[in-house]
Amino acid sequence: MILRIRLGRALIFSALTALLLGLVACGSAAAPPAAPVAEAPAAAPETAAEPAPQASEAPVQMEAAPTAVPEPAAAPQAMPKTAKNKAVAVIGTEPTILVGVGIGVDAHIGQLVDTLAAYIGHLDKDTLQISPTSMIKSWEQTAPDEWVYNLRPGVTFHDGEEWNAEAWQLYAKFAGVPDYGVTVYSHTGPYTVEPIDELTAHITCGEPCPNFDRGLSLSYTYSPGPLRTVEAGEAQFIELNEEAGAGPYYIDSYQPGIKLVTKAFEDFVPAPESPEYAAPILEEIEWQWRAETTVRSAMIETDEADWAFLITLEEAEGLGPERFVTGGTAEIAQFTIDTIWHPWLKQLKMRQALGHSIDCQAIVDALYRGTTTCRGNHGAPGVLGITEENIAPYEFNPVKARALLEEIGYICRLANSADNCEADVEITSKPDRIAKNIELIESMATYMGDVGINAKAQFVEPAISRLVSNCGMGSPGATQVGWEGSTEATPPSCEGGVAVRHIHTGIGFGYELMDYSKLINRHMLCESNRSTVCVPEKDAEWKQARTLAGEERRIVLEEIADWQRENVYILPMFDLFAIYGVSPKLRGFDNPRFDKHLFANLWYFEP
Repeated sequence: MILRIRLGRALIFSALTALLLGLVACGSAAAPPAAPVAEAPAAAPETAAEPAPQASEAPVQMEAAPTAVPEPAAAPQAMPKTAKNKAVAVIGTEPTILVGVGIGVDAHIGQLVDTLAAYIGHLDKDTLQISPTSMIKSWEQTAPDEWVYNLRPGVTFHDGEEWNAEAWQLYAKFAGVPDYGVTVYSHTGPYTVEPIDELTAHITCGEPCPNFDRGLSLSYTYSPGPLRTVEAGEAQFIELNEEAGAGPYYIDSYQPGIKLVTKAFEDFVPAPESPEYAAPILEEIEWQWRAETTVRSAMIETDEADWAFLITLEEAEGLGPERFVTGGTAEIAQFTIDTIWHPWLKQLKMRQALGHSIDCQAIVDALYRGTTTCRGNHGAPGVLGITEENIAPYEFNPVKARALLEEIGYICRLANSADNCEADVEITSKPDRIAKNIELIESMATYMGDVGINAKAQFVEPAISRLVSNCGMGSPGATQVGWEGSTEATPPSCEGGVAVRHIHTGIGFGYELMDYSKLINRHMLCESNRSTVCVPEKDAEWKQARTLAGEERRIVLEEIADWQRENVYILPMFDLFAIYGVSPKLRGFDNPRFDKHLFANLWYFEP
């Protein structure tokens, strides 16, 4: 059966013939005619399920966004009529985290949060340009480190608080600094907000910030109500778990372990300039969660659910072309490496041995039918900073990997063997983050073991995985030799005593901004609580990269991406895409976004 692929107009997902031919070659059952493949764009713009189809050509590099954006006039479009007013959506993780501050929200929970907490900025999926939202109308860069934003009037949060310049000012005290681990900080960098008037905000970055508007496209909003309790010392920011967004749906009821019901937010303010920011059509969306992809797929087949996030290629074939669509993720399967505290992983030659020990292509062929592309870096062609050379996969060379291990004394029973030779190297991951994730991790551990690395696969609950993800160099107690005067490297003292001395799945961190600085900000700077990399002599240089523009920015980002690949700070594997199960009557999701962000306000049903 040939898959119906609809990846939108996105990046590496532009050429899908390889996937279609690959599935046919694999001996699938008799196939009905394939549905149309979406046209790819000329240019391109941090969960997904499946490897992404191989691309036959790289996209043209995106042009820089203009510094001033007018308010376009847009005629309102008639709202589609729906045959029923309720949808049932099923994801893989119970949404115990409901806040829109972007801490610890995995791809599954993120689908729900996308409908609850509106983004401040927006990247249009068709034009790939920054567009107005329900929160902002227009903006202008007034200086290298300053912007002025005009906010949309009449916007309120689900708890009744008003969205205005003062609300943004309070949110920026948490999102505009590295202290709290708010995801958006790695997109925007540091910033503060000063109200000019109620609906006009003056942004100061503290450093040149040419991509600030693009970074806001991944910035949730959050009500000032709960934030005031933190400011007053009555609550801890990291512990906030109130649903207080400004999105098109709000939480009506939540039965832990069973379901969560959202209803249309009557006070949601659409953005007529941006089609995805339309008023919600359905009155209610009921969210359920099932960890197994087979169960989620079965719920689509039996009409128990109308929409399911992440199913496998095989399950899609079983459902048939009318019951699934495929979208992009702008992600790769990759793993962070403790390069600071693990006695062996902090050594370059050990990390190089890791890269040479794994046959990525064999894994892709065996688990994913050869339908994706192995990578040697974070990103894909078209990401600023990525080149053909620095994204090339690491060579599978077990002989070289073994030689490197012997050279550094990791292998026991040799003349130079270290006292801690063949120490454990843990690979930590959630069991169900992507399709066949357990098989992937175990395959990696097997390949490592074949060259002598004592690799151990460890699967943890999502809550533990979140703690691990946020337990890095910028966390309390963490030190690195040469950083801020420290003479030793001390692991952070994280909640629950979670250790960082391992390889950890970093799947879920995307390149939607099409700029390598996102990886630098989150995973390569000493100040980031998610970073397991800290190179004191390089930190200032890498931090400055986000302040550059034009050709200078490209050159510096390419140099940093080269450095990252040579030093194996992350262990990249392959591109990802997402397969969704859908009801044959569900509309408004025919052409999913390239970055897996969800606009369920567009959903409706045909009779």
